[in-house]
Amino acid sequence: MAVYLDAVDRFLALGDLQRAGALLARLLRASGVSDAERAQLLARRARMRLLAEKPDDALEDLRVCGTLDPAVIDTPPLLELAGDTYFARFELAPVGFADRADAEQAMACYNRLITFAPDYDNLGWVIYQKGRILLSAGTADQAAALFEQALEKSGQVAALPALCYERLGFIELFERRNAALALEYFARAVEVYPAGENAGWLVQLHILRSRAFREQRLYHAALTAARQALSTIDTTAPDYRRALPEAHLAVGEALAAIEAREPEAIDHLVQFLQLSKRPLGVDVTWSRVHETIGELSFRLGRYELAAEAYQAALSFNPFHPLEMHVRYQIARCYYRLQNYQRTIETLEALQAAAAAEGDLVHDYRVYHLLGNACYALERYSQAVAAYHQALLLAPVGAAQLDQIRAYLRYAEDLSTRA
Repeated sequence: MAVYLDAVDRFLALGDLQRAGALLARLLRASGVSDAERAQLLARRARMRLLAEKPDDALEDLRVCGTLDPAVIDTPPLLELAGDTYFARFELAPVGFADRADAEQAMACYNRLITFAPDYDNLGWVIYQKGRILLSAGTADQAAALFEQALEKSGQVAALPALCYERLGFIELFERRNAALALEYFARAVEVYPAGENAGWLVQLHILRSRAFREQRLYHAALTAARQALSTIDTTAPDYRRALPEAHLAVGEALAAIEAREPEAIDHLVQFLQLSKRPLGVDVTWSRVHETIGELSFRLGRYELAAEAYQAALSFNPFHPLEMHVRYQIARCYYRLQNYQRTIETLEALQAAAAAEGDLVHDYRVYHLLGNACYALERYSQAVAAYHQALLLAPVGAAQLDQIRAYLRYAEDLSTRA
C-alpha cells in the first residue's frame, strides 16, 4: 500500500488530479484494505477534492477518515488539511452565503495544530492561513503581524514568502491606503515567486500592481502592469478563463485614464463583459464598467451607445451613490442626439427620483440643460423657469453663466410674443 500512497502523493504534488483520482478510486474499491489504510486513502482523496475546489466532499472524506482511524484525524497534517478545507468552504461560498462558522472552525484547527505541534514543518503555511482568516474578518493589523511572522517560519510551500508579501501589499493598498508601500511589497513578491509555480497567481498580482499604480495616478505604469497580467495568462491551463476577464478589466481601466485611448479602453471593457458571467442581480463591478464605457463613448461622440451604457450602469446598481449624476449624463446624451423630448423626460425623472428620497436637485447644470431642451422645442415659458432656477443655484463664477443669462433673455422675449 505504501507504494500506491507514494504514487498518489506524487500525482497530487504535480496537480494531476485525474490520475490521482483514478488510482484512489481503484484502491478504495480493492478488497482486503484495512480501516487504517482506507483512512489514509480518504485523507488523500480529501486533499484531491480540496484542490478541485470541492470542500464539502473533502470534509465528508475527513469525517469518514476520522471514524475509521480516530488517531489520524488529530495529527498535524490532517489538522492542517481540515483547516484549509473549512476555510476553502468559507471562501468559495457564493456571495451572501458564506458561513463565518467555517472560518472559525478553520482557525480552531490551526490553533490546535500549533498548540500540540509548535515545531511542525509546515508551520509557516498555517500561520499564513490564520492571517488570511483574520484579514477576512477585517482585522488587518493582526493579520499583517501574522504574515510577517509567517515569513520567518519554515514551510513546505515554496511560494509562501511571495504569498505573504502579496497579502502585506494588499493590506497597504486597501486597508491603509499606502499605494507606494504596497508596490514595494508587490515587487518583493514578484522577485521571490518560484519559477514554474501557478502563473494564475502572478496574473492576480500584476492586477493588484496595476490598481496600486492607478491609485498613484501613474496610469502608464498601471497599463504596463495590466498588460503583464494579460500576457502572463497561460491559455493552456484549464482555469485560465477565470483570470482573463479581470486582466482585460485592468487594462481597460488603465486605458480609460489615458487621453486619446478611449477606443482601446472600450474594447477591453467589452471583452471583460463578454468573458464574464452575467450577474443575476446587483453587481457594482458591472455597473462601474458600464458607467466607464458610457463616459468613454460620450467623449467619442457615440451618444446613443453612451446612453445605453449609462442605463445599464443603473440597472446593475439601482442604489448607485451617484445616480443623479448618471441620469444627468443620460440626459446630456439625448440632448446631443437632438432628442429633446427624451432629454426633458430624463431630467424630470431625475427630479422625481430626488423627490422620492425627500431631496431636491441642487445642480444648476440640470436646470440649464432642461432650459436648453425646452428652448429647442419652443417651450419658452418652461425654458424661462428652468433658466431662472439655474441662475438661482449657480455658484459665483460658475461656467456658462453668461450663456444662461443670454438664453433667459431670448426665452423671455419669445414667450411674450407667443
